[in-house]
Amino acid sequence: MLKSLAAAFLFLVSTFLLAQELLIPVGMNPLLINNTSISTKAKGVDLRLPFYEDFSSSFVYPDFSVFSDSTVFINSSFAVSPVTIGVATFDGLDANGYLYEHGSSFAFPADSLTSLSMRLDSIFTGTPHLSSPADSIYFSFFYQPQGYGEKPDGEDSLLLEFYAANQNKWVEVWSVGGTSYTAFEALNGSSWKCVMLPITDTSFLNEGFKFRFRNYASYADLSFPSWSGNADFWNIDYIFIDSDRDKTDTIPSDLAFRERKETLLKNHFVMPWNQFMANVSGEMASEIDVDYSNYSTSLLNVTERLVITDLSGTTSTYNSGLSAANLAPRTDTAFRRNPIPYTYTSLVSKNAEFLVQMSINTATISDPIKENDTLAYYQHFYNYFASDDGTAEAGYGLTLNGAKASFRFDLNAADTLRSILMFFNRTVNDANQIYFYLTVWDNNGGVPGNIIYQQGGVRPEFENGFYNYHTYTLDNPLPVNGSIYVGWVQTTDEVLNLGFDKNNDRSNRLFYNTDGNWYNSLYAGTPMIRIVVGSENEPHVGLEESESKVSLYPNPCNNCAMVSFSDSELKKVSVIDINGRLVQQSMCESNLQTNHLQAGFYTIVVEKASSQPIILKLVITE
Repeated sequence: MLKSLAAAFLFLVSTFLLAQELLIPVGMNPLLINNTSISTKAKGVDLRLPFYEDFSSSFVYPDFSVFSDSTVFINSSFAVSPVTIGVATFDGLDANGYLYEHGSSFAFPADSLTSLSMRLDSIFTGTPHLSSPADSIYFSFFYQPQGYGEKPDGEDSLLLEFYAANQNKWVEVWSVGGTSYTAFEALNGSSWKCVMLPITDTSFLNEGFKFRFRNYASYADLSFPSWSGNADFWNIDYIFIDSDRDKTDTIPSDLAFRERKETLLKNHFVMPWNQFMANVSGEMASEIDVDYSNYSTSLLNVTERLVITDLSGTTSTYNSGLSAANLAPRTDTAFRRNPIPYTYTSLVSKNAEFLVQMSINTATISDPIKENDTLAYYQHFYNYFASDDGTAEAGYGLTLNGAKASFRFDLNAADTLRSILMFFNRTVNDANQIYFYLTVWDNNGGVPGNIIYQQGGVRPEFENGFYNYHTYTLDNPLPVNGSIYVGWVQTTDEVLNLGFDKNNDRSNRLFYNTDGNWYNSLYAGTPMIRIVVGSENEPHVGLEESESKVSLYPNPCNNCAMVSFSDSELKKVSVIDINGRLVQQSMCESNLQTNHLQAGFYTIVVEKASSQPIILKLVITE
């Protein structure tokens, strides 16, 4: 009933107060769609104390060496001010990215995050001994309702259970009811709340201990199916279990980045190399500013390093060397460079690629999690403009027949528009697959002017895979220059539900028109529209493969758990999806785990001390 009333109220508000412009909860998750649940393979050793998990070492799915299920979404997009890079997000979608079949408008069990078995029967640090309540073992974690998603209502909940192996049953040890992020922050005075739970019950102090987080979700009334999507978000960060703790010991002594920033460009995550070279100073960001924290009680001497590598090998690698400074206990700061001491430089004529690495280190403390000390990403200069980061936290739409929406692209040199890429959130029964006019306008003093291209008979299309955009190829290539506006004209009052990136605010370039006049959007964020320019209709999808004696097999990999390298030298291996997102990074010798990667095309970047990075291609099929 509450969900039904909320939906009706939202409709009235959107229609009469927000001038037919609407943001709604994100739809189904294409990062998970058509992927089977992960079959976790334990490595033959149970988890032991101390246990740390801050979700900085995995992406999309939980670490299969720690957890046994795969319904939560590991990401760096849905949390407000995360404790460290990466959180586990609980919502109303199953392991394959769809709404739960058993879901309803009443609270139902949704996602879960279940650990592998943990040895709580013994303490292995210091003088090893059998554990007892006197060892003061605490289980702690941080949680946040809603984040950048949809708020969990009062009947929704998040709960934690411990497994009593000797009794073969799960015991609920903590739970909390839903609320909005705004109310949560006002109540707690912080973006996150730490929960401290002492483990004193001997039912849990055995070698078969496990923990499990679960959430209860409820869907909105489906009276407006083109609006309906994911619901009831919770974020979990930094699970910490150890002995000799007390209720004030909320987080281990750690030096950690708190957020990801994956571009050194002012307005784009990806843009064509020729367009960048036509206005280098105007396209480079003015500074690097990435937050990190000293979570210890010690004064830390912290060193920072910035390394930027031209992956074509045609220019020298930039290495800032180490810069050192002291950081007070329990203090936040930032990896900051103003101005940025490097400008992207390469001798290639197109499709330039760079590896950007920022690292922080300290020898003052024993840092428990090394993965959160380094940020690494790939800056791509391909044949398309991307102003969004590739992840939708919401859906954007208009609620009036004939309404128009457009997003401005600024070209630095004359070019040819070939295709328009759009990511649409998937809704229940694909109710938003409604025909619209794909439209391009010229510039009229900072707002859309005349229509210079229009194509009818198009509708939202959904591509399986890692937030894959659908490519709408123009009937005829369109010469363009200066500023153009790309978007649509509606043919109904149903919401198209375009993906909306809430982590990057480019609303000054987003316009809507419902009464004959153009207005800037009321919502902070970026619509997930991209354009392809140049000589090809399709967006460039990855790094060119290197000539190398190193190879991968089997390749293609058909439903296999791992692929093997032809050499056994220790190497750092990065796996990049078709959209240029870093989805996995690990140190390995002969084998690379692939059982949590869905079918698709991947770029594998191999870094060894003895050579330039090696670029390989990997195809995974079902």
